[in-house]
Amino acid sequence: MTKLNIEAASIQILDSTNYGKWNPCMTILLLSRELLEVCEKDLPFDATTTARNKWKKASFDAFSLIYSEFSHMIFIEVVKHYSKNSHLLWANLEERYALKKAINRGRVWMQWLKSTYNENLQ
Repeated sequence: MTKLNIEAASIQILDSTNYGKWNPCMTILLLSRELLEVCEKDLPFDATTTARNKWKKASFDAFSLIYSEFSHMIFIEVVKHYSKNSHLLWANLEERYALKKAINRGRVWMQWLKSTYNENLQ
């Protein structure tokens, strides 16, 4: 097994329920490959040709690493929209799945409150 396969094997496949666990693991993997910056920052408008080519290569590498850890459903939802830019992909994943996590956490909290206070919430 190659080094990349061993590292990637330790990351759960992203589905719609585990973004909170998946994101820190993927962040660490991207950092170890020196690819996180292309996910967090877009290509500067005034980048030189050399810098642009280097960014595109790093973006593609990050993209392929991220996509390799998607469930089939996530792949279908996301690939058609963000197939060329790892920065947009990374931002969309956070927007799409971190928000779901917060909403789900709020829903669980409300259910607990209702059960604790016998449905007497106002």
